[in-house]
Amino acid sequence: MRSAVCGAAAVLGVIALHAQSAISVTDTTGWNPWYTGSGTVMSDTQNDQQTGQHTDDYVGDSTYYGMMQKAGTIGGTNYVAWRFRFDDYSGADKFGGNGGNVGLGLDLDGNGSVDVMMVISEGSGNVNNRSRTVYFGTPGTDANTGPSTTSWTIDTNQTTKISLTVNTTYDLSATNDGYNFAGTQDSWLTFAVSFSALQAGIRAYAGSAFSSFVYDYTTKISFIAFTSTQTNALNQDLFGANKNALTNGTTENTATWADLGAITPAIDAFGRVPEPATYAQLGALLLAGGWIAYRRRASRRAPASLG
Repeated sequence: MRSAVCGAAAVLGVIALHAQSAISVTDTTGWNPWYTGSGTVMSDTQNDQQTGQHTDDYVGDSTYYGMMQKAGTIGGTNYVAWRFRFDDYSGADKFGGNGGNVGLGLDLDGNGSVDVMMVISEGSGNVNNRSRTVYFGTPGTDANTGPSTTSWTIDTNQTTKISLTVNTTYDLSATNDGYNFAGTQDSWLTFAVSFSALQAGIRAYAGSAFSSFVYDYTTKISFIAFTSTQTNALNQDLFGANKNALTNGTTENTATWADLGAITPAIDAFGRVPEPATYAQLGALLLAGGWIAYRRRASRRAPASLG
């Protein structure tokens, strides 16, 4: 039994050590690519963006990842970070054309529908003074299981909005992996949100069912990613799907996120699909450790024999 307790402590130690690793939005290593539900790296073709802006066009394949995720600490606080690959880098003063929007849809309960939206909205003007804000959106009353059934509303005065800071929680830079999809320089857009801020936004805007939602390193969420010309629209590029997905009346437009290959399985903060065996083993070890502790306490409390 002692070995079981030691094993549990070792597993917990590994998790704690990993959880405490410092990360940066300018990191070039340690990122985990998004996968589809079938286990393949999620990819996106070039030139499938609706409005012609290459700076809003997701690209990526199984070698040069289009979407990545990681988690760790920034300034001692727990953060989750995402990195998007776009088809064109026009310099640090460009993102989303003339002030665009990049969004994530979060499926919090694994039923295939988006439960809350997170949209980065960038202001216009001089790049050094430009605001970059993450807003949370409440999905509409339709199914929210695919492009044609999904809508949401955003209150830009919300108290849970997050202001991003260049070089700390936001970065836009030229890719440095030696490949460019269109022959011109690709870009990486990276942003990070603290666990507490993400949790607050979910609790406030995902509905009453998630009013006590807890986000930590092991919380599992499925994601979609998109670009848009407005904070409340999905009208430029849906990562993982082709152009028809956002074209009204097409078969792709009426398909589900899963059918399109545009939603991840439930992944943890690091962007990984947790191994069931690992969590099962950890649970068994903790249970064994708890039982031992209980027996020891019980034996200490037992009265001495009177015989």
